Amino acid sequence: MNRSSKTAAIILAAGFSRRMGRFKPLLNLAGMTVLDRVVSLYRNAGVTDIRVVTGFRSQAIRSALPAGTVSVVHNPDHEKGMFSSVLAGVKALAPDVRSFFVHPVDIPLVRPHTPAMLMAAFDGHPPPVVYPVFDDRRGHPPLVHGRLRAAIGTHDGSGGLRALLGRFDATALDVNVADEGILLDLDTPDDFRHLSTRLESAACLTERECRMLMEKVCGLPGPIIDHCRRVAQVGQSLARAVNAATGARTVDVSMVRSAARVHDVARLDRHHAAAGARLLEKMGFPAMAEIVAVHMDINVTASSPLDEAQIVYLADKLVAGNRVVSLAQRFAAKLEKYGHQPEIAANIDRRRRAALAIQGKVERIAGKAVDQILKTARTGEGALYAQDSEILADRRP
Repeated sequence: MNRSSKTAAIILAAGFSRRMGRFKPLLNLAGMTVLDRVVSLYRNAGVTDIRVVTGFRSQAIRSALPAGTVSVVHNPDHEKGMFSSVLAGVKALAPDVRSFFVHPVDIPLVRPHTPAMLMAAFDGHPPPVVYPVFDDRRGHPPLVHGRLRAAIGTHDGSGGLRALLGRFDATALDVNVADEGILLDLDTPDDFRHLSTRLESAACLTERECRMLMEKVCGLPGPIIDHCRRVAQVGQSLARAVNAATGARTVDVSMVRSAARVHDVARLDRHHAAAGARLLEKMGFPAMAEIVAVHMDINVTASSPLDEAQIVYLADKLVAGNRVVSLAQRFAAKLEKYGHQPEIAANIDRRRRAALAIQGKVERIAGKAVDQILKTARTGEGALYAQDSEILADRRP
């Protein structure tokens, strides 16, 4: 049985939206209404039992939803507060529902992989509540065991759902997710502007999300995280230099930085490039997955346009551990270690030539050598290199 077949989603959309000044569920957020974004989240997760609890402007919500796609539950007591809507939604659930999400409509940027992770964590020995956690903070939506319906039904409402669920904290389960959206609500016009801007780069993980994915979700050791951070700094510097020289967005700097930041996310697995790509694809980041898939080996020609994957590939080859090196240094060390094995040596040479070809493209476009770009680059940590570091450029064809 599909785990989602006995899971429901209760979307709370009954409030007055007083702080926003406009009705939040029907606001257009980057081409979709806020309500449609939350409904789509659960559809994409395979949840078919979706119940939208209405109150204020109930008929407007009914009219906005395609017929038959979700169940609409009207809460006549919505003026009493959010818990009254939770109660209305829970009472409307089918008796065989095993678990249910509770999702306020004004948390519209939860990423699609989060409900899937919570449902997976619920399987086996189901806890009373599963919470998504980002950077040690619980967020929305909690996944609640069906057996808590009785407790919710008899709760007097004091402290809301949070207080009721708090009774079960001793056996609740926290699941780390690389999803800052679980904490981002939509209460004010400033929130609306912030979330709209955030959606412009929704195709890639943010810096905080990259950090949580590496540290909390995957639990990678420090040296791997440090290497990826340095590769991201190098890749970002190269991408910015290319864009500055062309006066255009030749490459997506955010995509370069994010993909580089997690390029070794599956470093502890066999065939880690492919494994990392599969993980990112599953999480809903296909563009990042394509870049990570080729960070070890890439097919490139002198005539192919420079793109994000090539810059990440080059940046990875310019970093040994967390130290920036030249291609000559990087590949000399590889050949010294594996040169006595002809097949491996041939692979190393192929990768070296690809890196040199990409370096040549960057330098032609930027109008300066890669070592010059990187020597003048600065990060939030200061100079990209220590002042006494030497970066030896490789000029061989």
